[in-house]
Amino acid sequence: MFFRRISRKTWYEKAVERVFRDRRLCVEKLLPFGCVRGENGFIYRAKLLNGRRRMEFEIHADGSVSVVIHDADGKDILQSAQAADRLQERALRREYEEELWHVAECCFEPDFFKGGPARSLITHVREVYGDELEFLWRKSPGSAIVRRKDTEKWYAVFLAVPRLKLGGSSKERVEVLNLRVCPGELDGLVDHRSRFPAYHMNKKNWVSLCLDGAVPFEELAARLETSRRLAGK
Repeated sequence: MFFRRISRKTWYEKAVERVFRDRRLCVEKLLPFGCVRGENGFIYRAKLLNGRRRMEFEIHADGSVSVVIHDADGKDILQSAQAADRLQERALRREYEEELWHVAECCFEPDFFKGGPARSLITHVREVYGDELEFLWRKSPGSAIVRRKDTEKWYAVFLAVPRLKLGGSSKERVEVLNLRVCPGELDGLVDHRSRFPAYHMNKKNWVSLCLDGAVPFEELAARLETSRRLAGK
C-alpha cells in the first residue's frame, strides 16, 4: 500500500497567505512605492537583519505574491538545507512578516466585503457621509470601522464572521453590520435570525445585522443614519 505524502505549508508560506488574503492589488502604487518591472510582474527588494538577509518580492498582475530570502552569497535560504536553524531566529520571522505587512498596506487594499448588501452600504457611507472604512487590526483583518469626523466616535462596524459566532450552528461566514441603537429598542429588534445582540460590542447599545439580504437596504440605511446620529453626542 502506498501513501501520498501531503506537503505542509511552511511558516513563511503561511505568512504570505495570511497577510495578502482578501486584498486587491493597486498596480498604480507599485512604481511609486519602489518596485521595478520584472519579466513576470514587479519586483521589490528589502533588507532584513541589518543587511545580512535580502528579501525579494515578485508581485504578479493577478495580485499573487511570491517571496524569497537570500543570504549574503545570494543563496535562497528558504530552500537551503541549512534553513531550518536560521529560520528559528525570532528576529528574522518578525522582520519578514513586518515587511510583508509593509508591502500589503502600501500596495494593496482590503477586499473583504464582497456581498451586494455590504458593497451597497459601503458606497452609501462614502457618498452620503464622506466616510471611509478603517481597518484597524492586523490580527482581525476582516473587521472595519466607520467613525464620525467631528467626534471620532464609531457608528458602524463591518465584520465577516461564522454564523455560529452569532448563536447559530453553521460555520458559514456571513457579513455583518454592527450599529448603535436607541436605548430600550434592542429587545424588540433582535430576532436571532437576521438581527442579533451585537457581536464583540456592548450588547445594550449595539446590534448585529446580517448582510445576507434578509434585512432590506432601506432599513439598513435608516438604522445607519440613526447610529451615526447617536455617535454625534
